[in-house]
Amino acid sequence: MNQMHKAGKTLLVLGAVFTVGLGTAGTVIATTQNAVVTKNGETKKLYMLTSDDTNDILKTAGVRTSHGDLVLRSTNAQGNIEVNVRTAYPVKVIADGTEKQVTAHFGDTARDVLQEAAITLGPVDTVNVPIDQLVEENTKISVRRNHIVTVKADGISTQVVTSTDTTAKQAVQKAGVSLGKHDELTAEADQPLTQEQYVAVNRVTYKDEVLTEDIPFDTVTEDDSSMFVGESKVKTEGSSGQKKIVRRTKYINGVAGETSVVSTSVVKDAVNKVVLNGTKEQPQEEETSSAQISSASSSAGQQVNGLSYSRVLTGKCTAYTGGGTTATGLPAAVGRVAVNPNEIPYGTRLYIASPDGSYVYGYAVAADTGGFVYSSSTMVDLYMDTEAECENFGRQTMNIYILN
Repeated sequence: MNQMHKAGKTLLVLGAVFTVGLGTAGTVIATTQNAVVTKNGETKKLYMLTSDDTNDILKTAGVRTSHGDLVLRSTNAQGNIEVNVRTAYPVKVIADGTEKQVTAHFGDTARDVLQEAAITLGPVDTVNVPIDQLVEENTKISVRRNHIVTVKADGISTQVVTSTDTTAKQAVQKAGVSLGKHDELTAEADQPLTQEQYVAVNRVTYKDEVLTEDIPFDTVTEDDSSMFVGESKVKTEGSSGQKKIVRRTKYINGVAGETSVVSTSVVKDAVNKVVLNGTKEQPQEEETSSAQISSASSSAGQQVNGLSYSRVLTGKCTAYTGGGTTATGLPAAVGRVAVNPNEIPYGTRLYIASPDGSYVYGYAVAADTGGFVYSSSTMVDLYMDTEAECENFGRQTMNIYILN
């Protein structure tokens, strides 16, 4: 209570203050006295009293009291009686989730009522009425608990006072910080800040990068009855496809973070490579020889493509690749072919072409031993640069010209 209350209570302890129901019995005084009666700030003066009983004085002054009213009595320096009546009335106090009713008296302030209700205000708590404002009957006093939140954004820290139901996002907005679409907070954005907290704003941006990748083609085979078993050729060359990949990188305050794939789309489909494999059975060949000697004359006058040859061998040829070193110690290369050295000695110069001239391998040298020597009737294995060339060639009948 205020200072007047404190004085009244002191007098009450000393037995000089009376409240309704506690007055002394009527007393006739030998000499007359004067009195000043004040109720809720309105004063009446009484003269030549015949009784100094408090209740008689109030009755003489026409002042009525009710239960709970505060009646303070004192005697001034002139010996006159002073009686101060302060009316009691209810006031509601709401704080910390509870509501209570407190009895206040005329002249009390909001501060007095909170003190009477044992409510202690924190340094940043707020009240719905001015703290030193006089309260009236049925006044409602509401206390809002607040705390200080530090908001850091863009290298600047700002302190704001917030209530216990203020969310992190609201605190940031109160600090005057604008949030971008992807920005993140170090506290749950929509959860109340129940205590003093530190909330940082992380600026988030995204950057997309478009990449292209090849789609490898597959190789499929098909049967072809027009070719002999063991023969093959490429029907359709394969080609790689292409796909577009969009990768997104997350930047937090300008620093690159996680990267993820957000979309993948096919720009060009891959085309499968189709290889035909022969299914027709090979005709029976004489076992006595892997080649037939051409009936053509072996005279030195015979020429092929401007080259003089001594004889012609006609037989099956295959193709191989892969590099390495030949049986004669030379590096494998186009023009260095594998033979059966018992039939075609190493170092023999050759010219190789199909009988109808539709395929020309050209000039060659017997430089390697074929793996076919003991397992097939192949006469010559032609070295080529790529597997595709080998597959295209397959197994064909060729003329092998023995050059002079």
